This record gives sequence, structure tokens and C-alpha cells, in this order.
Amino acid sequence: MICYFLLENSDLIPELVEYSKRGRYKGFATFFITGLFKYGLLVIGVSIILIMTFLLIRKRISKDN
Repeated sequence: MICYFLLENSDLIPELVEYSKRGRYKGFATFFITGLFKYGLLVIGVSIILIMTFLLIRKRISKDN
């Protein structure tokens, strides 16, 4: 989630898109790939938190029984 936050608030993605505007698709591919990467990092970060929470709750429930 930290990597997503850093990518969201940095100037890296707009600079990459500006640099790739000289290409055939005017930066669409770069924008698309960086978007997939950014939101993939967000999904991975949230899922890690959810999985760890689920495992902790399951451990607590089995310990109490």
C-alpha cells in the first residue's frame, strides 16, 4: 500500500506518459501498464492485510476452543 501511495503522489507516471507521447499510441500503453501496476500493488496490499487478519482471527478462535 505504501508503494501505491508513493506512485499516486509522485511525478513519475506523468513524466513517463509525457516521454512516451512521441510513440505510436501517444502514451496510452504506458499509462495503461502503469495503471495496472499501481492498482495491482493496491490490491496486493489490501489482500495481505485481509489474509493476515483472517489468519489471526482463526488462530484466536481455535486457541479458545
